[in-house]
Amino acid sequence: MTVELDTAGLKDGDVAGLGLLCNPYTWIGVVKSGDSTSLQMFVAPSGGRGRRGGAAAAPAPTNAPTIASVTPPNHIWLRIHCNFDTDQAIFSWSADGKEFTPLGNPWSIPGFQLQTFQGVRPSLFNFNTTDQPGGYADFDNYTVVEPRARGIEREVPIGKTITMTSGADGSFLAADTQNSSLINVAADAVSGKNAQFQVVDLGKGRVALKAAGGRFVSAAVENVSLKDLAAGKPGDAETFQWINLMRGDTMLMSLVNHQYLATKPNAPGPVTANTTGPNPARKGGAEFRWKVVE
Repeated sequence: MTVELDTAGLKDGDVAGLGLLCNPYTWIGVVKSGDSTSLQMFVAPSGGRGRRGGAAAAPAPTNAPTIASVTPPNHIWLRIHCNFDTDQAIFSWSADGKEFTPLGNPWSIPGFQLQTFQGVRPSLFNFNTTDQPGGYADFDNYTVVEPRARGIEREVPIGKTITMTSGADGSFLAADTQNSSLINVAADAVSGKNAQFQVVDLGKGRVALKAAGGRFVSAAVENVSLKDLAAGKPGDAETFQWINLMRGDTMLMSLVNHQYLATKPNAPGPVTANTTGPNPARKGGAEFRWKVVE
């Protein structure tokens, strides 16, 4: 989030800037004290709440702000860059809107907490600390850049032919044509089109996987097989819910038992459909990465 701020209208005691509301909250802004101004980054201490029926008064802030060594110009740009993979926010400022200088240390964005039931929320603010009406802050050009507003997901590759590799060991899903089964093989053992599957759209985010020989991946039994449907349509055993995870991984849930296709890490062999969920490190064998080949 970036905002342009003109502080010429501030009066003694005014504090204006860009903040993140949470528990605790934090901000970067300009503080007017007498005839001087300072650029500060402030992190409030965590506050509590009273019992149901009324909130306790917030504790008085005790954290000392980080104060920039330069006197800020009247016209200034403020920015907060949040990285929700690392749960850190970097506060910075600029005199021209182009070159930004960090202020203070990266802030650890609070995780889930029971005081507000909300994540961090950006805010523009101006308040006065002297119990006087104060002046005004002139904000302009507030912008939010969200390059990963959809995460790093990609659209389901409907109609495309793809390869799928395990996030655990890089092995490939492959069709074992001799035994009519789905297996995983090491990357150096992949040959021909056995590791290629066409993604067939079944609606509602559900897909079927069609192997190069025309047979479909089927989870009717624990060890996943390849089934010749002739002219028939895929049934529940051949239907998988395509599920995108937050960091670009994909899982395939069988409609037969609502469990997931999975490989056994570092042990090439039969693929099963008996995993109940993802591994936090994406190393459980049920999390796959895909690549379009046709």
